[in-house]
Amino acid sequence: MDFEVCFLPSEATRRPSPVAVLIDVIRASTTIVTLLDRGAPEIVLVRQADLPKLTEIRAKVGAALVCAEDASGVKAAGADLSPSPAALRDLDLAGQRVIFATTNGTLAAALLQQAGVEHVLVGCMRNGAAVMAEAVALARRLDRSISLVCAGRHGCQIPAVDDVYCAATLLRHGEELANSAGIPARLLESAQIARAASTVFSGTREAFDRSMSAAVVRRIGAPDDVPYCADENVTRCVPLVTFGDGTALVHKAG
Repeated sequence: MDFEVCFLPSEATRRPSPVAVLIDVIRASTTIVTLLDRGAPEIVLVRQADLPKLTEIRAKVGAALVCAEDASGVKAAGADLSPSPAALRDLDLAGQRVIFATTNGTLAAALLQQAGVEHVLVGCMRNGAAVMAEAVALARRLDRSISLVCAGRHGCQIPAVDDVYCAATLLRHGEELANSAGIPARLLESAQIARAASTVFSGTREAFDRSMSAAVVRRIGAPDDVPYCADENVTRCVPLVTFGDGTALVHKAG
């Protein structure tokens, strides 16, 4: 089973289409996991650029809360919720559909859809072991490779330290799961680069603390998001993205 790391969504070009694990660990992928864990049955992913059409989007998707940020990372005008996962962790969202838009994470999902990637899971530190178990099982069933796709920063144009570190962590889970199932795991060059890069840090907190993503959330007054996003394997929630009619929907796999 082949594993690669895409440092930006634009690198997700392998054919046949891989099983992709989308990572925007500070904060979008962690927020998606948290929204589902708090009871949201479905999340509609929207590009931040489409937020001016929010009234039209609401009319199309029906009743839903809006969880969105503006370009600076603070709660967007007209949004019900901030995409700060730490701020969402105690909410009761049972039965509440959510429209979700962020600077990089939801754009990354749209870019994967445009690239023809059909099978997309959402990963972060908090669900690392669970999402890779699902990814390995799905890749075995489909006879596909696995791509760990980092959303990056600045509109998915610049690689992000926190995403790459998370990808390296998830890679270790995937490799162990494949090998334990008797399937040789082959790390492509990009995966080897990500793994080597992760070793310069003493652990997750150091990697995240030194990232520009952490600097941004601290600057906007959400410092609790950094340790929250760094917590490992605290949930079995695995978000699955489906594409249809130009809309990306997320719900729990299984």
